Amino acid sequence: MALSRRQFVAYALASGVALDIGDVVVSPPPASASDAPPPPALLAGQALTSSTVRLLWTAVAGAESYRVYRDDQLIAEQPGTLLEDNGLAATTTYRYEVTAVAGGLESVRSAPVVVVTQRSDPATPPSAPTNLKASSITSSSVKLSWTKSTSVAKVTGYRILRGPVGAPLQDLVQIATTDATTSYTASKLFANRAYQFAVRAVDVAGHVGPAATIAVTTSASSDTSAPSAVSSSSVAVRRYSATRLDVTWGTSSSSDVAAYQVHRNNVLVATVEEPLRKTYSDNGLTPSTSYTYRIAAVDSAGNVSALTTGRTLSTPAAGTVLVTRGPYVVQTDRTSARVLWWTNLPTPSTVDYGIGSFTASVSDPTPRLQHAMLLGGLQPGTEYVYQVRSGNATLAGNRFTTAPLPGATFAFAAVGDYGGGSAQEASIANLIAASTAQFVQTLGDNVYPDAQDPDPEHFYSDFDNRFYKQYGPAIRTRTLYPANGNKDYYGDGATARNLWSPNNQRWYSYEWGDLHVLVVDSEQPLGAGSPQRAFVTADLAAATTAWKVCVVHRPPYSSTTATSSSTTVLADLVPLLEQYQVTLCLSGNSHNYERSHPLRGGAIDPTGVTYVVSGGGGNGLNTFQASQPFWSAYREARYEYVRCSVSPTQLVLNAYSDTGALFDTMTWTR
Repeated sequence: MALSRRQFVAYALASGVALDIGDVVVSPPPASASDAPPPPALLAGQALTSSTVRLLWTAVAGAESYRVYRDDQLIAEQPGTLLEDNGLAATTTYRYEVTAVAGGLESVRSAPVVVVTQRSDPATPPSAPTNLKASSITSSSVKLSWTKSTSVAKVTGYRILRGPVGAPLQDLVQIATTDATTSYTASKLFANRAYQFAVRAVDVAGHVGPAATIAVTTSASSDTSAPSAVSSSSVAVRRYSATRLDVTWGTSSSSDVAAYQVHRNNVLVATVEEPLRKTYSDNGLTPSTSYTYRIAAVDSAGNVSALTTGRTLSTPAAGTVLVTRGPYVVQTDRTSARVLWWTNLPTPSTVDYGIGSFTASVSDPTPRLQHAMLLGGLQPGTEYVYQVRSGNATLAGNRFTTAPLPGATFAFAAVGDYGGGSAQEASIANLIAASTAQFVQTLGDNVYPDAQDPDPEHFYSDFDNRFYKQYGPAIRTRTLYPANGNKDYYGDGATARNLWSPNNQRWYSYEWGDLHVLVVDSEQPLGAGSPQRAFVTADLAAATTAWKVCVVHRPPYSSTTATSSSTTVLADLVPLLEQYQVTLCLSGNSHNYERSHPLRGGAIDPTGVTYVVSGGGGNGLNTFQASQPFWSAYREARYEYVRCSVSPTQLVLNAYSDTGALFDTMTWTR
């Protein structure tokens, strides 16, 4: 149908295309500022290191990309809502803003966020240990001892590696990380075998020093008895992807087990030597295929136990997306929260959320394995339901509560030294998940034995087996606030990457109603002139809430042994806690429970600080070797956690065993 001149002009205006019709050039009206998208409603910045800042912002509906400005200079344009800005200067202030771009139009800039990078850590790694010696050699063990390394930064432990004699260092397998002690007994070895051992120091600046090495040959064994078989009921198989299944199993009751064999479809596919994990990730499988696994124990003489009964599972179809970790919530405040989760394949990220039902969504089209979405514009003290979507995977049934305003009544849970994968850890995690606690504050040593997460795409790590598996239900329904322990420094920063704690797993604070929580890193300097001391002093001086609680992994008061009280924390932190009227200090490190009387200047004083050790979260127990001192009000070596109830006028601490029994309580009133 032919168009009239008037219709043609109207069509040109509506089409947005300039058309030449002879004596008239028809052009669309210029885009106005009102056509531009809105900016991100919230921009969050965090100094990860002395040279890296992490930025996360809320997604804008319809945005095709985002532009990131640092100090008014455009530094990036990308479709995603997460950016790590690298190559920055230490102890330097940076100002960031983000805009959204849609249809070629750029929004105004977001409200700015100012971030100060951290001070540089010492650049010099620790020295190699010296005088590495072997003694007490048997058919299945050897004791190693050495002279400690020297280091500018504090040495927090030593990595022990093992492999064939003559193998290069990079081919040796890490079997343990010790505390800062200078000996280690390697056990569960094979008889009459030549081993090469290496020892390397690890410091709190993230350095791993050069190695000292030694060759050792174990003695022969005449044992011909097979070890006890692994319990068939302990064997489990888990889907990770179309080409990978993860197998886990329990411990043989025999004391002399040196390794475990993994049989797939009646074919030996792997030998996992002790003291490595009782897990095996079977990669390179065929999609939509059934596999059967059996496990056998092998002792130091090479004797093999009977196989377990088969455990069968099929791989999913190719391209199947699975949520492998989470979801979980971190860094919640009164109006925002961060939702994290992991998938087996790189996929986009979406979170649907709302009060009672899903009324809002945020999305990021960038394919990721670890997903992070910032939710903003939330209401204080309100429970939100949420679900995460990645590809063809959706995981619903989740919730979290935002931090309330002062005047609210709530509860929180605290647990320390828990990530060992024990039955007691699982029991405590289930109790927390079933409780009314709105958030979980950890007290350090979150994953044992070395907090490593080497390659989540290919290996089922301790984070999967000893943290996410047990605490998944708890952290899907409440916010996780982690504290750093000495074991968390053994994992090359894996704890910080997984748990997204503020300020790169060092020190931070937050408020929840009338509660102010200060989280201190006992592994970092606390003395005069240190950045942490400056932060602690300024933070406590500015806090005006009714209750102040401090969290520090190493306890200033612990009577486990004559040396279990941290002299550094006692000298450098305790006077500040007393000066600024902190009510309660929560710690871990000692694997037991102990509550002090209120203390001031080392003496019992009702106006002082109460110190609670809650290190019985599941990774073994420390019995009390020292006599109970005058300052200790209650102590017991048992698996436990604490739950605190908070109101404007009352703080109640209740200690619960792994069976849910209440065994200690204390109340403070205002």
